[in-house]
Amino acid sequence: MGKRAKKLYKSNPFSVIDICPSPNPQVYDIVQNSLSGNILLNDSIKSLEIWREEICGKSTVTLSVFNSSISTSFIKVTINRYIKCPIEFTVPPGNTLSATVENAKSIMISKECTGILEGRYCLEISFAASSSWD
Repeated sequence: MGKRAKKLYKSNPFSVIDICPSPNPQVYDIVQNSLSGNILLNDSIKSLEIWREEICGKSTVTLSVFNSSISTSFIKVTINRYIKCPIEFTVPPGNTLSATVENAKSIMISKECTGILEGRYCLEISFAASSSWD
């Protein structure tokens, strides 16, 4: 019986091509865009949308927010997402906080108290783009 089993195994070799045929393979490139800006909120400007998604497909956003030590308020950051609940965090004066979020829809910053808020933000957005132009 051992010879027969061995013979059957040799007559039906395993092939990856038979299991995973791909007549038109898609090749994707990872695109990364970076941007940064200054934040200045006062009593007349209480919130600011710093980014809104304009692409179709999944993206990953890495955000860093710095709140200057001369600010009189915390920076409230709200990252709205398509599928899950928003992510919110606050940045105290003189500190920097970062977050990496998948499927972000928009990013809003606002201040929690009266007075002047100064800071800076940096964004890195990554997404897959098809490199075939068929």
